[in-house]
Amino acid sequence: MERSQWRGRLAATQVVALAATLLAMAQAAPASAADTVSCAASTSVFAADSGGKLWRYPLNTPGSTSATWSTRSQIGNGWQTYGRVIGGPGGRVYGINASGLYRYRWTSSGWEMVNGSAARRISTGFTQFATATARDKITVDERGDFYAVDAEGRLRTYRYDEAAGTWTFFSRLLDTGWGRFNLIVAAGQGVLYARDATDGRLFRYRYDADSQRWIDYQLQLGTGWNAFSKGLFSVGGDTLFGIEASGILAQYRFREDNSTWVILRRTIGTSGWQNFSNVAAITNGCTLSVSHVPARPSVPVAQYAPAAVTQATSNSIELAHTDNIGRLLHGRMSPDNFSSLQLTAISGSEGFSGVPALSENTQNLVRITSRNINSDVWTRTQSTAGSPGWSNWTDLGGRMASSPAVVRLSDQREVVFAVDAGGALWARRQDPVHADLLAWRKLGGSGLTGTPVAVPLADASALVVVADSAGTLQAARYTAGTLGTWTSLGGSGFTGTPAVVVMPGYRLRIFARNAEGRIAATERRTDGTFTGVWAEVGGSGTVPAGTPSALLSPVTGRIGVYVRGTDGYIHYAAETAQGSGTWGNWIPAQDAFETYATDPTAFSFTNSNGPNVAYLTRTPGGTLRLYTVQEPLSWMAGADGVQRSAGSGERPAFFRHVLPEESVSD
Repeated sequence: MERSQWRGRLAATQVVALAATLLAMAQAAPASAADTVSCAASTSVFAADSGGKLWRYPLNTPGSTSATWSTRSQIGNGWQTYGRVIGGPGGRVYGINASGLYRYRWTSSGWEMVNGSAARRISTGFTQFATATARDKITVDERGDFYAVDAEGRLRTYRYDEAAGTWTFFSRLLDTGWGRFNLIVAAGQGVLYARDATDGRLFRYRYDADSQRWIDYQLQLGTGWNAFSKGLFSVGGDTLFGIEASGILAQYRFREDNSTWVILRRTIGTSGWQNFSNVAAITNGCTLSVSHVPARPSVPVAQYAPAAVTQATSNSIELAHTDNIGRLLHGRMSPDNFSSLQLTAISGSEGFSGVPALSENTQNLVRITSRNINSDVWTRTQSTAGSPGWSNWTDLGGRMASSPAVVRLSDQREVVFAVDAGGALWARRQDPVHADLLAWRKLGGSGLTGTPVAVPLADASALVVVADSAGTLQAARYTAGTLGTWTSLGGSGFTGTPAVVVMPGYRLRIFARNAEGRIAATERRTDGTFTGVWAEVGGSGTVPAGTPSALLSPVTGRIGVYVRGTDGYIHYAAETAQGSGTWGNWIPAQDAFETYATDPTAFSFTNSNGPNVAYLTRTPGGTLRLYTVQEPLSWMAGADGVQRSAGSGERPAFFRHVLPEESVSD
């Protein structure tokens, strides 16, 4: 057999295999809404040959099975200087060489001229994508957003503002693990196709840049796409055009509403396309009319929201809370001198609501994460450890219905959790190498309505606890970017945000306000199972008005529970002994006849005298009160190793500290 015949049969075999695989992957789907694609009557495909000539091919009815070509025309010379040419929306064409990224725009009458030139350099970067190893790892969608896979295999996105001549965002990290792909191509707003370098599998993704969410993630659409060794391009609208080594140009179109290929390998060019060094197209020749941008849920400013408190690695006590008009305030003070508090509004003109999250990144910089009243999650990081300075706010998107929960895992990486308006749990996890947070990924769940609580477990995992619409608490374990099965903790009618205490061996105690308005507790065992039994805490002498805060005392090893009562006072109940799970009665947790408007936040800290227990609350006027808690010495094991019961007659003492009011604003 002659080599040319052998090659022909091999190519035919690859084509048959690809078509069969695609048909198998795209099974018949139930009847659905009308096709959502809309295409221009004609669009442009650009092809640069080895001599540097740039040709324009008019493609008529590009999203249909009757697509045809009009006569081509030469529209440029010297394009051999670009190692990579990619298309953009509205006639834009981008060339990449060793000097950077250049922007052109084709109009119906010729090239748009800027300062007397058709070429406009918009970046000195991106030069790696002019090389043979990376040229297929950059693309532009119908909105004009760039997507590129960097040398570490991370997917990043970029947006250029032509009017301002600046990048709106640059190198925003979206995902990891894209090093396994040897080609990416955008086929709609945020729609990305990626080809596996090993076996030619094709995957479809949809990213929404407005909410920074992955709407669809890693849908496999077949194997054998490595048959298109000369590249893939798109005119938008989920269209794909593949060039084989033989020069054949094949047309495809996918329907996301029913997951079918409505155009499956239609030959639209029979030969010669392999001779072009670059082929690109206008990326909004076809568009998808259905919007995938999630609506923004309404976010009223929460009144008298509790504070978040932590002790930083730098030893300072850090606190943050939102006030009744939506300002976000941050405070920092010495654990040995509460009057040193510097309380500052750091929200600028932005508004925030609910309880912010306080955490530390891997550089031991304090980070505040809070929900903006526009429903996005925003974050701001300390400029240097222990300093009063802050970086600029970063909008993490999300469009979330709940406040965020932030947890730092045992591998020192952070994860941000939040619940959307549809009742599903989402997460943004920190990149394994860099400080960036990856895009929001939907973890699952339905009917969730509360603010999640996340606590770290072993093996870089976390337990997430959140209420559903029936007021039943649900729990699931988060590991390596995925969520395990939801477990109901039993009961219903629970309100507010639960409190979770981690005990040695990763045994957990969970506290919440039940349907009867009492504080109740349940337990997660060391084997990861839950008892499913809720026991009331503190007796009936106090009627809670809010949600509990609970803390494992570093002094006595007992859990203390704090709650605001309907009388406006803070009340306290303690375990009768270490790990007993039984509780003494509610007692007043303050030494002054002063009522409070916010639920308490219990925390521990270390100062020159050793470990301490305290809680923070605010008056109806918004001023801060910090109470230190002195637990009886009899609650600690003495020389005889005996611990006295919480009901033995001795009680903790509570000492009020009036904290300084707001000083300055940023």
